[in-house]
Amino acid sequence: MQIRLTAGARTLYLKSNCFNQLQQVKYQLEVFYNKTKISIDDIICCEENIMKYIIDKKKEHVSLDDIRQEYSFFSHDILNELDERFKKFLIDFFYHEDLPAYSLLIKNAGNNHTSEFILINLKNSLQLAVYDKLLKTAVEKAPPYIPFIKFFRQSIHNPLPLFPVYQWQQEPVLNDFNQFIENQFPEYKNSDPAGYINGLL
Repeated sequence: MQIRLTAGARTLYLKSNCFNQLQQVKYQLEVFYNKTKISIDDIICCEENIMKYIIDKKKEHVSLDDIRQEYSFFSHDILNELDERFKKFLIDFFYHEDLPAYSLLIKNAGNNHTSEFILINLKNSLQLAVYDKLLKTAVEKAPPYIPFIKFFRQSIHNPLPLFPVYQWQQEPVLNDFNQFIENQFPEYKNSDPAGYINGLL
């Protein structure tokens, strides 16, 4: 899927980052397990929102080259970035807990599943003490994937499993996230989840 932009006599084609990312196996399996559907109309809407944000931000002084550069940044998915980093934390955690089989499973098959899916299955398969230790260790050593995915599910209501940078750049969203941490994940306050995410950008 491509995005076509035209300014005067010049036309620019961009690959749709949203569409390309949603082709990954982990998202296809998420759709299968949750019995949901990824709509091409939702992908188009997401891309249009990104472009509108970029153009509104630039006002009159906007060029196709500017849009290409800005699109690469503002379409980058924070949720995917946290997801991949959280899997690395899980691999290390299970090695240190002398549970290398879990590490190998995540290392070898983790790309086929989201961390959210993995966590649900870990909760059902691990002893309660080990799972509780995982959650406590995650506060100190993991990227803030756990509170972020909860915030995404409860507050964003995006039909796509994506959280592009442009959404994070909007002040009300950042304020809502900080309030969400304050109310539902106070144990994360000292680790500054918003600061961690800003450091990724």
